[in-house]
Amino acid sequence: MIDENPIETARRRTRRLEQGRCLLCGRIGAIEQDHSAGQNHDDFLKAPLCIPCHAMVTELRRRAGADMRSQPDSVQRVKHALKATAVFLNMLAEAMFRWSDWL
Repeated sequence: MIDENPIETARRRTRRLEQGRCLLCGRIGAIEQDHSAGQNHDDFLKAPLCIPCHAMVTELRRRAGADMRSQPDSVQRVKHALKATAVFLNMLAEAMFRWSDWL
């Protein structure tokens, strides 16, 4: 998919980071960039998370067997990137359910 307006996309990303808000829980404060698929697998897919949420998603990835280390085999790299992303998306889906109940 081609970004038809990359300048606006960059502005939106910058505004999100400047807000300093966790994508999963909404906390404001110290935010870390989570490499959702694993930095060694995909350096571009990132999400702003607070320190507790980042620690939680990291632990859940470990339990799921998503190895975040670099993989020499491309099939294994894709396998672990998919697992890591699935863990993050599951947490995001749970957060969305909480938000819908809150509304």
